[in-house]
Amino acid sequence: MASPLPPRRKSSIERLSAHVRRMRSTDQLTREEFLWALRTSAEGEHRISIHRYAVVRGYKVEIGKPLREMDLVDLYDRCNKSVPIYILAAPKDQSLLNLVLHNYIYRRWFRPYRSEIEHGRFLYKSIVAFSFPEKETWLSQSTTAAIVSVNKDICAETEKTRLKFQQMLDTGASFPYYSREAYEKNQFYILQPLFRAMLILVSSWDYKLEDSSTLGTLPVYLVLTGITDGLSAPITFESIAGKIDTDIKTTPGTAKTTLETAVNFVMGLEEREAAAFGLRPDPVESWKLLGYKEKEEPTSRFVDPERYPHWGGLGHECESRLMVLHEERAFRTPRYTDSYSSAQVQGQDNQE
Repeated sequence: MASPLPPRRKSSIERLSAHVRRMRSTDQLTREEFLWALRTSAEGEHRISIHRYAVVRGYKVEIGKPLREMDLVDLYDRCNKSVPIYILAAPKDQSLLNLVLHNYIYRRWFRPYRSEIEHGRFLYKSIVAFSFPEKETWLSQSTTAAIVSVNKDICAETEKTRLKFQQMLDTGASFPYYSREAYEKNQFYILQPLFRAMLILVSSWDYKLEDSSTLGTLPVYLVLTGITDGLSAPITFESIAGKIDTDIKTTPGTAKTTLETAVNFVMGLEEREAAAFGLRPDPVESWKLLGYKEKEEPTSRFVDPERYPHWGGLGHECESRLMVLHEERAFRTPRYTDSYSSAQVQGQDNQE
């Protein structure tokens, strides 16, 4: 006889929702205050969790070697992200680039009170790739092919892991406590078609210790994988033709541009796909899962901008204080900054 599934532990947003409901039931909050508290707290949780998985718990791959086994957190973190960003030829400690890259992109992507943030939705998933030849610090056909192959393997492993978890749950197998949530929310974690179709390459050799306010000029490469399944239309670079570095010879389906242009390009594709198919997963259905019946809408519709014209709450606190502090401390930490300085010197020597 199969072991019964253990009780699922509630997520922090569910615990917060229950707490705010109790305050609401005792008339400590008006309905508008209640909805504002739920949304801003969800923003704070999203900001912290995305930072954790992009910077603190970053995923690493070694080119030419098998992928490490995917766990539940890996599965969640790859789903509902628009594109992967691969950081190439990383020095010993890539934390600083990962941090400023994350802060830059999050601030361009996120809209207070309005962004769809349910189930870890975000623009990108950060992946650090090792084991390139020492002198291969620029884009080449072999580099592109290797990363595209890795991305296909990651996508295949993601779907394989999802199926494995689902089969185990369907048969009533015993799991660690958090896997119960995977069963209940499995339909809301989707490997996005854009994630299969395109990726961004960032070479850490090109990083010159910019902070997140000036990182937009960082050179990056947009790479099409050749997979178009699930897209509303093929992806082309026509809309950014004037912002592509034509002096650099690249392989077909690859374009060198700036980080700012690349982020805007991906956000445009997000909008195109959402206009064609709607958001996947559906944020309305995602919010209903929490059992909150008073307003069956996603949190992006909770706050009236006329009543709350200025951003506030936990999300604002995390962004304006915590993330700023993390970055300031990182630039004061020699083991972060020195690793990039020494790597850049080595890269210059290799190219001479």
